[in-house]
Amino acid sequence: MSTIEFTVDKYGNFKSIGTNDKKNIILCSTNRDITNYLISLKYRYLKEYSRIPHYIITKTGTVLQLLNDTDVGYFFQNPEIDNESIVICFENLGWFEKEVQNNGFKDCFGNIYKEVEVFEKKWRDKFYWDFFTEQQKNIIYPLLEKICTENNIKKRFIGHNTKVKGFNKFEGVLIRSNISQRYLDLNPSFDCEFLTKKFDDDEFI
Repeated sequence: MSTIEFTVDKYGNFKSIGTNDKKNIILCSTNRDITNYLISLKYRYLKEYSRIPHYIITKTGTVLQLLNDTDVGYFFQNPEIDNESIVICFENLGWFEKEVQNNGFKDCFGNIYKEVEVFEKKWRDKFYWDFFTEQQKNIIYPLLEKICTENNIKKRFIGHNTKVKGFNKFEGVLIRSNISQRYLDLNPSFDCEFLTKKFDDDEFI
């Protein structure tokens, strides 16, 4: 059992489209910095935007809760997934492309970063990725342990970020890229081995 203490900060006044018992936790990325991501959620929410995650873990390790665990946020726009899943988003910029003219990198929205450390690995036709932070790495397992315990979700983790056949039959913690090859999160800089070992050490599989 984890001994790391942390707090969960309630954020916003987002409403769900229903409630349901959950059997999965799905790990995703914001693909933009936390300020712009939260602004985008608020702006879209005023127009009845319902793709809201349950939790966000910022790069500094702050945990924000936008929906209750049993809420359905329609994050995937697929009731088969959304009804039974709790979504946790890491603050992470996702993939980069080299920007030779500016001697830097640009993200998927075209924003230029002249001074940014990138993780290099070819995966799903991309080569450069944003890093997850140590603060995020340290907080994810205690948060998962808490959510699983409180919602009677099986305490097990798929352990990699590649597509899984029959993912919809899995009960436990998975990654959005386990669902389809079109998803690019969580990117290869995420330490799947670390998280797998945390589950194994606590005999949750």
